[in-house]
Amino acid sequence: MSTTIAKTETTEFVNEIEAIYEQPVTYKLRASSTWVTKPNKERTIFESLATIDLADKKNYTVQPKNPNPPPIHSIWLERFWFFYTVSPPLIIHALWYYIVPENNYFHTWHPLFAFLFYSVAFFLIITRIADHCHYYMKYYGTFDEHNRPRDYVPDKLVTRLVMSVLIYILARTGGGLLLGGYDRNSPPSLGHTISWFFPIKIGVWLIVLDFFFYSYHRMTHTIPFLWKIHSLHHCTKHPTVLQSILAGDIQELIEIFLIPLATSFVLPLTVHEFWIAQCVLIYMEAGGHSGIRAYWPHIILYEVLQPFGMEICIEDHDLHHRYGKSGMNYGKQTRVFDRIFGTISERIECLQK
Repeated sequence: MSTTIAKTETTEFVNEIEAIYEQPVTYKLRASSTWVTKPNKERTIFESLATIDLADKKNYTVQPKNPNPPPIHSIWLERFWFFYTVSPPLIIHALWYYIVPENNYFHTWHPLFAFLFYSVAFFLIITRIADHCHYYMKYYGTFDEHNRPRDYVPDKLVTRLVMSVLIYILARTGGGLLLGGYDRNSPPSLGHTISWFFPIKIGVWLIVLDFFFYSYHRMTHTIPFLWKIHSLHHCTKHPTVLQSILAGDIQELIEIFLIPLATSFVLPLTVHEFWIAQCVLIYMEAGGHSGIRAYWPHIILYEVLQPFGMEICIEDHDLHHRYGKSGMNYGKQTRVFDRIFGTISERIECLQK
């Protein structure tokens, strides 16, 4: 009986999406995720680390249809939260140089120490972002939850997920130090290692990055052999926070290394500006894969792009995953290039925004 109901729900959902986009959509059944039910002492180290991605149980069960439109989440509340979450590592770094005397051997930070410090800080920020998203996933609910809830990470991909997160942290931290030209004699400071206009500078950097990402991302959905590379990331149509990082080796090489590298050639950032930009990137990636049912736009670019209908919100990338290989909504930071090249999909629940 339960199997019949599940098939009926899946068929109805597929028909709904096909009617919206007038194209066929494939929909996979859930893969096995037995690791979630294991006692903590029986989990492997990878399964224990993967629990960072677990939201409230409510988000993994079908919920009644919410008749109300998604609420508008306060962008200024998010900007405040982001500031006090991301700034401590920069403040600690600056205070160290201020407190420790210049004639002390430990006054400056060796590049290796800086790499370790910012890697640990990045990991802690990722866990904070995950908890933040989980709170609002429970508070607001998630998109399409009346048809299908969020998907657990499958058993066979738990190790891959954790390794992807670790690679992301180490590569982005090390890459930032190299691309930003880390100078051990220059601690974080406004007007020096961080421009007074850094929100504008980082905002432009993100738009440039989104152009490179859009170009690559669209090709992965249209060229068959590239889709084979990208399809691992689309193993779920209702992902969760850390599944934003889940990818194969070649995709990781392109997204973690090559795209930020190309962007930095166009618009270089200082090492500390790069740090802030990476935190914005992972914040937007996590939110875009959380499915939080709210109108929740970009914390830097919203006011600039909204008048042109180019602002991105959580539902846009959530629809990208539901739409699967057929595409639409290829941008991750904006809808600039989706708007220009006609690959925007209409929002379903945030239509009035």
